Amino acid sequence: MSWLRRITGRFPSIVIARRNISRARTRSLLAAAAITIGVVAIAAIGAGGAAFKQSQLDRIQEQGATNVYVSPGFDKDESNFDRTDLLRIEETVGGAGIVATESRSMEYRIRSNRRLSVSVTYLDDPRLLYEVAAGEIPTNWRRSAVVSNEFAADHGLEPGDRIMLAPEADDGEVAETRPYRVTAVLAESAAFGVDEVFLPIEETGDRTYSQVRVTTQSVDEAEAAATALRSEFNGRKDQLLVFELTSLVRLFRSIVDGINLFLAGLGSLSLLVAGVSIANTMLMSVTKRREEIGVLRAVGYSKVDILWILLVEAAMLGALGAGIGIALALLVVLAANAVFLGSPFAFTSESLLYLGGAVAFGILTSLIAGAYPAWRAANERPVEALRG
Repeated sequence: MSWLRRITGRFPSIVIARRNISRARTRSLLAAAAITIGVVAIAAIGAGGAAFKQSQLDRIQEQGATNVYVSPGFDKDESNFDRTDLLRIEETVGGAGIVATESRSMEYRIRSNRRLSVSVTYLDDPRLLYEVAAGEIPTNWRRSAVVSNEFAADHGLEPGDRIMLAPEADDGEVAETRPYRVTAVLAESAAFGVDEVFLPIEETGDRTYSQVRVTTQSVDEAEAAATALRSEFNGRKDQLLVFELTSLVRLFRSIVDGINLFLAGLGSLSLLVAGVSIANTMLMSVTKRREEIGVLRAVGYSKVDILWILLVEAAMLGALGAGIGIALALLVVLAANAVFLGSPFAFTSESLLYLGGAVAFGILTSLIAGAYPAWRAANERPVEALRG
């Protein structure tokens, strides 16, 4: 501990402040405890709320919030997209990827002659949108089908099985049934609107598409892509219908942020109580140490020195309370991270900001609370202080 003695020897104000805190141990601990409560309230509520928000945002992104869905607009000359339209869309969204699809309804004919209407998506490669759980998709897949995990589970399908599909026909007409070999089963997906069966785009007979999905890496990129598409195509006429979930994400963020700030504001009220407690402790300390302060002034301590000693004392009280408070808050946040984010150490930048802000706010409250007592002690006339 020799290093500590050397440091405190160079800064006598720290030694004096620590001694003064030790003298009034009970009052000092009570004042620090008030700071602890405030820091725990702000840090735990703020960082825990940030973990909850991040978990829900991750879930929304899994639902497809990073995708932008584009369909032909009401003012478009044709009701589908061709290769020229795809090139324009690709140029507009820049680095974002695009996947063109054609959606239709077909009849899934089971061996018992039952007919079931299923949603079918035609595209080049399902791997661009989904993960494969079983089987594999050939590079050039022909006369084969890929089915969703839910569809495979409902009908007991596995890679290698054969399914019979036919275009939906009007009443009284018999549509041609075509066999398809199931080549892969997709992994479970949390995204909304996942179709049941996927077929090669060549099966449509023409290279036209009813929808284009723009795939991005983040909600911000999705919003930028949607804005660019509307600006490029929807001037005087609405050539595109652009749908994205970013508006819902912004709404969710604003709601959660508002609730967090409100709750953290309620928690900060306890810091105001802590400030009053510290101010009271410091005023009582100044009153009882008038003679000591007078002696310090008499032996050469300036007003600034006295002010500094008492501010250091207030800062030490704040640091003590904030240190204990942040340790307790970390336990709460670790539990929140484990519940919401799957790992106790999955701190977000917003969580760290709340934790650091709570500590800084606690110490700042102590300094503000100790400012008036310190100023009052520094302006005490030495002669009157020595008289008691």
